[in-house]
Amino acid sequence: MRKPTFLIAARSYIILKGLDFLLKEIEDIEIKWVIADSNNLLSKIINEEPDFVILFSDLITSKNRNEFQKYFPDIVKTRLICLCQSSETGNLEKIYSDYIDLNEDKITIIRKLNRIIDIYLPKKSVPSKSSEISEREKNILRNVALGFTNKEIGEKLFISTHTVITHRKNITHKLGIKTISGLTVYAILNNIIAVEEISK
Repeated sequence: MRKPTFLIAARSYIILKGLDFLLKEIEDIEIKWVIADSNNLLSKIINEEPDFVILFSDLITSKNRNEFQKYFPDIVKTRLICLCQSSETGNLEKIYSDYIDLNEDKITIIRKLNRIIDIYLPKKSVPSKSSEISEREKNILRNVALGFTNKEIGEKLFISTHTVITHRKNITHKLGIKTISGLTVYAILNNIIAVEEISK
């Protein structure tokens, strides 16, 4: 399955870089391009067709609002996610599929983005081949086989415990192996860990 694609759009360099940093903590997504100009935003979205656009609320103006309303949310497949203050969420336009509150913490935003991806791009239930395990998943699997807890793995890899749990679910789904002992055997057979490492 292809990676979900994101476009970030805001006038603030700090907001752009902050969102870019947050999105990179979500595995298996692609950030296609980053812009900060509302003049050609709509045409780029339509031409590039990213799955999601995170845009600051001030990029939809009186000049381009009607054009956006022609396409979203029904005509194009792209979902718009509004980046706004909590006070604005009650007045969001119908063109948005969801929103991110600027006052939310990092973990909450990552959880919300993962939920949005799951809602609009649900994973197919067809089992994946073991060769499709990503390098990050192999690293998670290695640490699981070595007996580390989710919290310890998160601290070692500088990711949240929630992200570790999500990776473990993906690994279990891909491999069809639910037990730690089964995952350990798989890790040994596929040279992810050596038998000697377990006995240490």
